[in-house]
Amino acid sequence: MFKWVEIALQNNRVRHEALSLFLRDSGFENSVDFIETGEEDFKKNLPAWLAQFDSIRVGHGLGEVVVPLFNRHGMVVERIRAADSIMKIDGEWWLRAYAVDGFSRILSRVGKKFDLDSRVLLVGTGAAARVAMTALFRVGFRQFTVSNLEEKKATAFIGDMKKFLLGAVITFVPREGLILLPGQHGVLVNTTQLAKDNPLLEDLYYFNFFKTGGLAIDFSISPVETPLLIGARDVGASCVHGYQISACTDIIWAEEVMGRALRNAEKYEQALGEALRIADAPAESSTSSM
Repeated sequence: MFKWVEIALQNNRVRHEALSLFLRDSGFENSVDFIETGEEDFKKNLPAWLAQFDSIRVGHGLGEVVVPLFNRHGMVVERIRAADSIMKIDGEWWLRAYAVDGFSRILSRVGKKFDLDSRVLLVGTGAAARVAMTALFRVGFRQFTVSNLEEKKATAFIGDMKKFLLGAVITFVPREGLILLPGQHGVLVNTTQLAKDNPLLEDLYYFNFFKTGGLAIDFSISPVETPLLIGARDVGASCVHGYQISACTDIIWAEEVMGRALRNAEKYEQALGEALRIADAPAESSTSSM
């Protein structure tokens, strides 16, 4: 029996229970547990959890915290300084950032909607923001506008990303500057939490920054239909839901632990979306996919 766990500041049980069921339906016996913890307790208890589980999904709030705790990780983790999984490979624990490839799979679906000469408006500076910018740079975007409530964090984020995204033009816009942005942005990516106390999102709903036919991406997976995506669809934008990014990321992780390719990945994405929509009624807040 393969034992795995999601460890996070706030678990997403719906997502990972759906994944566990999908694995069993695919012939892979497994059990999933959930641990909610703070940063310091995570660091203190991690060795015991590594001894208890075969794999760890690193959830909301801990993607950046986990990186300094391991010496073994791939180039992607090294670059974005964030991880979403702890994997045992040849008896050693390694960090992985499957979300970059998961998001890249989503981008490959909607590539025909891209205007690579336009700018990307990226909201947030956490682990999901690093994933998003890395994947969008991979497909050819070079101009990014970053917004965050804390300018210090945004400055540090921009400095880090410029180190390895050579040729990227990244600028910061404060909250009060969002409604003044010109309509030069072909892609909007929100990686912040959908909450009543998130003033950044309120200013995004004007959509003054959007080019006609833009693409809106929200990393929040609950509720499935966020106000941001609903508003973007109303102004004629195409949309990518957070659960779609999560589903592709989960499939990549699943193929790694199972040791084989999965041909029914679209069924998992559909099942995850349905499970989340059932859980959404009513939905008060959201959980990010990282």
